[in-house]
Amino acid sequence: MACKTWILAFAAVGVAVGGCSSTSGRYASPLPAAPSQPVASGQLQPIEPAPAPVEQPLEEPTDTGMETQVASLPDQTSALELQKNDLLGGWGITSAGETCQLFMTLTTWTGGYRASTRGCQGEELSTISAWELSGKQIVLKNGDGANVATLLAIEPGKFNGATVTGRGITVFR
Repeated sequence: MACKTWILAFAAVGVAVGGCSSTSGRYASPLPAAPSQPVASGQLQPIEPAPAPVEQPLEEPTDTGMETQVASLPDQTSALELQKNDLLGGWGITSAGETCQLFMTLTTWTGGYRASTRGCQGEELSTISAWELSGKQIVLKNGDGANVATLLAIEPGKFNGATVTGRGITVFR
């Protein structure tokens, strides 16, 4: 009796394995191997990188030896009217020769709404934690709620302004 049980068990396993490995009618037959052609040799032309776009911020403070030029806000009368939703999402930000990313949300935060930067190394830009829309002005703030920069929309998708230290700053899409 034990022998019959073993024979039935082996038969069941054989049927199960045979059913799993069947490929008839499901797949196309493999293509025949084709000879390959040798690769032509020769000197490749060097690839010229495309010039990177340069965002021009407002004038940066320059030391002329006599006086210091300080960036200021554009004329408020020509600034665009904005709504909070116009500011949401990811932006490029540049100041003092540094370019990085700025993200603004509508999550309530100290001094306004939540903002964060990515890739910013400078002391001013890396501390941005909040933003606020005050009339036509966009105010960027640090984690303590202190102002870092004030900007105005000079065209859709581009804001210019100055940091509290007097450096030019541009936010753009």
